[in-house]
Amino acid sequence: MDYSSTLNSIIQLSYSELTNNERSVALDKMSESEDLCDTFSQIEQIKTVLDSEMYSPNPTSVKIILEESQRSELEMH
Repeated sequence: MDYSSTLNSIIQLSYSELTNNERSVALDKMSESEDLCDTFSQIEQIKTVLDSEMYSPNPTSVKIILEESQRSELEMH
């Protein structure tokens, strides 16, 4: 397993997106590597921060999207 696919597996593990077999492989890889465990912890921390962030889209962006949506709807008729 190369680094890229291992990292992808660790991310998928964090989001509970692995099959049981894939999960076992990822956990085995993590048990063999402190770096992977650290990476998993960082991913979990980032998820926590991202999940706690509340934001509102810029009002100008919302206005543009609504105008484009209405324009597209009118063009379709």
